[in-house]
Amino acid sequence: MPREKTRQFDTPRIILERRRPPMWVWLLGLTALAIWTWQTYEFGLRFAAPITVVTIDTDDSELQQRVDELERERDQLRFEAARHERGSQIDRQSVQNVNEQIEALRSERSELRREADRLRALVAEGDSEFTISDYSLKATGNRNEFSYAFTISRKVEGAKRVEGTVKILVRGEQQGELVELPMSKVAADHSSHHKLGFKQFQTIEGRLVTPDGFKPLETFIDIEITEPAKKALIIAYDWI
Repeated sequence: MPREKTRQFDTPRIILERRRPPMWVWLLGLTALAIWTWQTYEFGLRFAAPITVVTIDTDDSELQQRVDELERERDQLRFEAARHERGSQIDRQSVQNVNEQIEALRSERSELRREADRLRALVAEGDSEFTISDYSLKATGNRNEFSYAFTISRKVEGAKRVEGTVKILVRGEQQGELVELPMSKVAADHSSHHKLGFKQFQTIEGRLVTPDGFKPLETFIDIEITEPAKKALIIAYDWI
């Protein structure tokens, strides 16, 4: 018996080919995206711009108001300063006028005192027999300290020996008052006088220390002769 020959049939396969979208599709999509993005940006600008402008305008207004206030304060301060300066000038002028009057009165009083001392010396007995020369008064460099020197001479030659004392007095102002300090108060060695003993002349030297707050105006040389006859002489010198 003959064999039947079996046939095998292959099932056909369907192959689907994947195709990419055409290039024009991509370009169209990108163009649409760009248009949408630009419209969104313009939309944002239209709504945001008014807010920004309002904010800037508001800030400028507040700044200008503050500037105006500061300018008004500056003008007021200038006015007050000018008024104060005018008042100060008037006050200073008044004080200066009073001080000038006080100085004039003090100068006049000092001149009268010097004249009185000169007249007193002129009427003193034997005034014309003695003279004072080479008077000097200068600062030593120490605080309120001054050195002085002068020579007492006799005009008559061959006379007897002269004996007596010399006192240095300082007249000045202290706390607005005119005061006269004796030698014991101003002498550096606290001595009250110098001793005299000569026939023709004698040089006197010493140092003065004035107190703080004291303004010296004059020095006085007060000479008292005890031998051979009592005589007196007072001479005033302006302070340096």
